[in-house]
Amino acid sequence: MIVTSTLHNHCDMCDGRCSAEEMIEAAISAGFTDFGLSCHSYAPFDLDYSIKDEATYLHKLAELRKKYEGRIRIAYGAEQDLFAPVRYRDAYDYIIGSVHYLRDNYGNYHTIDGSLADIMHTLDKVFAGDTMALIADYYGNVVRVAEEQRPDIIGHFDVIKKTNGGNDWFSEDDPAYRKLAIEAIRRTAKIGAVFEVNTSPLFKKLDLDVYPSPFLLKELLSLGANVMINTDAHCTEQLVYGVDQTIELLRDIGFRQIMLWSDGKFIKRDL
Repeated sequence: MIVTSTLHNHCDMCDGRCSAEEMIEAAISAGFTDFGLSCHSYAPFDLDYSIKDEATYLHKLAELRKKYEGRIRIAYGAEQDLFAPVRYRDAYDYIIGSVHYLRDNYGNYHTIDGSLADIMHTLDKVFAGDTMALIADYYGNVVRVAEEQRPDIIGHFDVIKKTNGGNDWFSEDDPAYRKLAIEAIRRTAKIGAVFEVNTSPLFKKLDLDVYPSPFLLKELLSLGANVMINTDAHCTEQLVYGVDQTIELLRDIGFRQIMLWSDGKFIKRDL
């Protein structure tokens, strides 16, 4: 198997559907050598979605690493939202920097990867119906995650399209949209983080391609940025879903290597 590591994974310590042990056992069965848990960082404004206590989470990761020693290497990770940075950064092997919320001028948080109704409410109430203003705010936050928090991995770069499978509220072919997305990916790439190619839209049957979209992957290739494949798994069935399809996509675009995590560091693997 080309892909022998997976770093963007959730369990029932945040919004995942399976236990950490179930996820790890599935990773072993799939042939992974390295597995990272990356539960959502503690977000006091959304405790249904994030871990409840960071120290408890880290303690559990230490227990899991010891329990599975010799069977699979466990990496300590967190998916860190712009508005919910981890407290103990040095305790983690890697951080995934992602944007899941926008914050308005009154300090209220608005999810951008929930339902279409959520997006439409935010578009109407916060941005007075100005679609590109909402998208600009989102990509501005992605750049902030990169430049201010310096994550190791950039998570689901264009998740703003999650509810847009049928071009329900914007077109990815719109020059105004593409200008915002490309400018953001160029700035984000400058920090040298690895960009994940996130297969979750394939698993969720969202009528979408992966995150980032192919036109953005072509931009990353031209920039010489490094990419890795993650499934953003929230259950065991998702752990390897779409990986082979995504390898073929990357080959077709022109990528010849991807990044893998191996024994505590990133390495390059030929496609």
